[in-house]
Amino acid sequence: MKKLLIIFLVLAILGGGGYLLWTKVLSKAARVKKEPFVWGVTMRPHALGRYNQEVWAKEIALAKGLGVNYVRVGWQYDAWINGKEDQFGFQEEIFKSIQDAGMNVYLVFEGNPDVLKVSDPYYDGYNNAFQIASHNRGKIKYYQLLNEAGSAALKGGEFSGDKESDYDAEKYTKVSEWLKGAARGIKEADPSAYRIISDQWVHTAFFDMLQRDKVDYDIIGWDWFSDMGLMGERKLTDGTLLIDKLKTFNKPIFLAEVNQRPEGDGGQKGMPEEKQADFIGKMAEWAYNSGAIRGFLVLELTDVSNTGANFTDYYGLVEAAESSAGVGIPGKPRQAYDVYKKIISKYPAK
Repeated sequence: MKKLLIIFLVLAILGGGGYLLWTKVLSKAARVKKEPFVWGVTMRPHALGRYNQEVWAKEIALAKGLGVNYVRVGWQYDAWINGKEDQFGFQEEIFKSIQDAGMNVYLVFEGNPDVLKVSDPYYDGYNNAFQIASHNRGKIKYYQLLNEAGSAALKGGEFSGDKESDYDAEKYTKVSEWLKGAARGIKEADPSAYRIISDQWVHTAFFDMLQRDKVDYDIIGWDWFSDMGLMGERKLTDGTLLIDKLKTFNKPIFLAEVNQRPEGDGGQKGMPEEKQADFIGKMAEWAYNSGAIRGFLVLELTDVSNTGANFTDYYGLVEAAESSAGVGIPGKPRQAYDVYKKIISKYPAK
């Protein structure tokens, strides 16, 4: 009789532990869905030229004027501040300026160097993630691990990405190992933070592979541009709606980069304002009311005018301009700025 009681007690303890573990896993997924909706915009400290505190303050004011609750920024490993190379000091200044304005940081970080070139991708992912998240513990809620991760593992740009055969095995192994390491690094350094893995177009098979290989993450990020049509109407090769396929992974979805494509060769004829305003307006309305998407971030606040060879990325909600002294400054807001601002006001983050 005592043996039976002991066995019963052990089973009860194991069962209770399993239940607690299961509810813990469930609770994190549930917490993401209960977080306020993320309205955001990408910002780059060097978008208008060399980093300038006064210019950056103007850009921060423009972001705050939109009403966004998140600013998406990238980690810069080679950043300089106060005359010396100091990636942590530089990022601290950028993060503080965002947070002091009442907004939050959504951080993207890549491999160092490129994830396909590192000898030990797992270690590189873990080491960078652990250092960054430890330094910013409790200050950053959303970490994006790489940008359009699956795109780096494709055999080539001509492959759609909705079939596993579209991916190069060696590239996939490097990318997935890096993601495993980075995901673990964030989790150990700041367990309350959420980890985002992003992609674009119809690269859904990449997430099938991550699921099979038990890569741990919390949120799916998706990038979408006007040359892809409207996301809600896009179908995979087998006829499944893209959004329905993404729902099968049972994770919250953020639209991490959204915008109209600039026109002309290399986008050098500039941004068609009316088309940009119309596309962002339609996508934002659809995303908020989709029931599946919990974040919407526009790429990006200002044009990026310092890409070299007189090349400008015309993705800004705000044009790039120059002061009389030749310093890059924010210019005139485009129509999409006001359209996005009105939608955020219509659907406050909650």
